[in-house]
Amino acid sequence: MPLPSNSFDCPCCGAEVVAGANFCRECGASDDSGWDEEGEEGFSTDEEFDYDEYLEREFAITRPQSQGAQLRRLLTIVIIVLVCISLTLLSIFGM
Repeated sequence: MPLPSNSFDCPCCGAEVVAGANFCRECGASDDSGWDEEGEEGFSTDEEFDYDEYLEREFAITRPQSQGAQLRRLLTIVIIVLVCISLTLLSIFGM
């Protein structure tokens, strides 16, 4: 079915977009992104989205590289908690 003259197909997802709209309600493409053919943040639609890579890039979130790193992190937390408990007990009982 032909689209009315006051709308166009979104170049990213093909959904109908009302003429003069600032963004596509289906995929979020917008005037700011130039209605580009690529997906969000430079990922093309043919490329598989890597969520871990996205988190690392956007939020500087990195995962521990090995079980050894996880174990060291856990051990550090346990030591800090034990020191805090010891200091609290010392201050309460005045030993």
